Amino acid sequence: MKWFSFSLKVVVLAVAAALIGSLSVRDAAANYPQPSGSATLTGSLSGSSTTASVGGSTVLTLTVVDSSGNPVEGKSCELYISSQPGTDAAVTQDSTATDASGVITGILYVGTTPGTVKVTANCGTLFAGFSVVAGTAAAPQAPLEPGQITMPPTGVGPQAYGEPNGLGLVIALLAGGLTTLAAGSALFLRARRVRS
Repeated sequence: MKWFSFSLKVVVLAVAAALIGSLSVRDAAANYPQPSGSATLTGSLSGSSTTASVGGSTVLTLTVVDSSGNPVEGKSCELYISSQPGTDAAVTQDSTATDASGVITGILYVGTTPGTVKVTANCGTLFAGFSVVAGTAAAPQAPLEPGQITMPPTGVGPQAYGEPNGLGLVIALLAGGLTTLAAGSALFLRARRVRS
């Protein structure tokens, strides 16, 4: 009977720890500084087209402005291929820092494989994206709007996964505690039968 009493205490402590943990996780959040300004990446495709011929290229223009809309000179930025259907797409840029107009230009070579090529501009805390379809491939499923990249949620605890109060953690700990209690009780009863 002492073993059963000990198992019960362990389960009660586990439940208490889970409840305390879920309360503290619910209130946890990370505070990151908001980017000041914005970056926009565009291509020189004709009209509103997002298609380039296979093996073709397009001129890219990255524009960086501050929170008041004024050009940012000297901002260090990198253009890179973030996704491509083949292996030979490439991007070049005329400078690693923005000019007096807040601009960096570059050239995107879409490569020889039909499909969507995505370019990302990384300017420290500012990001921008541009997508182009090489050849007759289907349009991208989730195209990037110029100047827009969707980032995953960070620092929001269980809310990022749809759990308002960390309920999943509580359920997991309860299930683990009940499993331990059941296994311990079975062992206790088995040991008691052996002695009898």
